[in-house]
Amino acid sequence: MPYRDSHMTNQVAKILMGPDGETATQHPLFAACPVPALIAGRDGVIQSANPAALQLFQCGAQELAGLSLAALVPEVAGRFPLGQPAAHARAAVRRPDGQNFIARVQLVPLPAAGPLLVTLEDLTEFEQEVSASHKELESFMSAAGHDLRGPLRILKGFTDALEDECADSLNEEGRTFLKEILKAADRMEGLIDGLLALSRAGRAEMTCENLDISTLVELALYEFRHEKNTHEVDVEVQPGLMAWGDVRLMMVVLRNLVGNAWKFTSRTARPALRIHGDRIDGREWICITDNGAGFDMAQAERLFQPFTRLHRQDEFPGQGLGLATVRRIVKRHGGEVEMEAAAGQGASVRFWLRPAPEY
Repeated sequence: MPYRDSHMTNQVAKILMGPDGETATQHPLFAACPVPALIAGRDGVIQSANPAALQLFQCGAQELAGLSLAALVPEVAGRFPLGQPAAHARAAVRRPDGQNFIARVQLVPLPAAGPLLVTLEDLTEFEQEVSASHKELESFMSAAGHDLRGPLRILKGFTDALEDECADSLNEEGRTFLKEILKAADRMEGLIDGLLALSRAGRAEMTCENLDISTLVELALYEFRHEKNTHEVDVEVQPGLMAWGDVRLMMVVLRNLVGNAWKFTSRTARPALRIHGDRIDGREWICITDNGAGFDMAQAERLFQPFTRLHRQDEFPGQGLGLATVRRIVKRHGGEVEMEAAAGQGASVRFWLRPAPEY
């Protein structure tokens, strides 16, 4: 089970500062600490490592000393200024031999402008267990989705036949019931399609490459502009948006996000949609911003859970699976997705992906 308590990290940080302000890297607690720990200068250069860290990095002390923290943990080193208060992050860590593993990293600046204490919690086993659980769930969803298609297809077939052959013999109430059955069948078909898409998002093989996100957005927009009964939307797409990812999965992300923005502006007087880049905390985010219905930010996290919807079906139809699928794909790309909104004032969804690997 991964070590998750940061109390020991803080205690070690206090003890490591000797009375003269020098770092006591030879303190017995530093060597005996079961948590892998590094000492790095404020310039980010590693000064020493405890035995647990050497075991984690599978190397000797001389191989770590003098290396840059940014070379081992580029994601965290780029996100947090080295002198700021304790910071935590889940990130990919690179061993000196070039192999990567996932860890939770904590940076604690020692007092009196001292160096940094960096602790690492190996999440490899935990990630493997989570991955196995996800695969089992995704296999179940895929099997259930395919099995449900058969009876649903029969139900829709007989309902369509009933409408074609017997509609004239039904009274007004009977025809209303028939329409409701057809609407429910169509919604069930949409739910099955959504479940299968969510399943594929976690199981599909990924072939990553440099992607022209601006062009992929234009492809998605073309589809929405040519749908039946669509509304006009003023769209602005920033040229030159790039990312590293799988083109099929990223098209699923963009169709969902652009589709949501398109749908939730359908009741806006002058609907507008903007796709642009933004640099936040050292990361390149891709943002989809609209002036549509928006939502209460207190509900934001719920929207990434399957089958969660904040609007009635007759207002904005949907299955509540799109954002869950988006988050799963973005996380498979090593990134994150966030939302900002206000009820009646539009919404902005943004995501970043892990950059292309350096060879």
